Amino acid sequence: MNTHKQRGVVLLVSLLLLLMLTLIAITAANQSSLQLRISSNSEQQNAAFQAAESGLQQWANAYFSAANNATFPAASTAVQVGASNERFSVATIYAGPCAGGGLGRVSLNCFDIQSTGEICESGSCNATAVHRQGGQRRQLQ
Repeated sequence: MNTHKQRGVVLLVSLLLLLMLTLIAITAANQSSLQLRISSNSEQQNAAFQAAESGLQQWANAYFSAANNATFPAASTAVQVGASNERFSVATIYAGPCAGGGLGRVSLNCFDIQSTGEICESGSCNATAVHRQGGQRRQLQ
């Protein structure tokens, strides 16, 4: 008959292994949560970028479809885009004759516009993108 006294070493080793596995599981859960927040922020920033681009495109389409190149579209404020939480506003920084002007029968007008896209949820805007675009339009008179 074996009469060795048991000292509980196996119990101690198994508890240490269980503690290590628990710490690994907690770390993995925290990393997963962090990755989810990072991807959510990236998605919101991309949506704000697209909203700002929509503002620039809308303004440019209105300007270049006008018959007269001196007719600049009005600035827009808080225009909803697609989903109800996406919006943009376009501000005209400069719109008028270019420096140096046109020659003879050619009129030359320049513009500099800024579009701000925002993603807002529950009253707070989490992501904002600002884009600025400039250009010119020539027209025979």
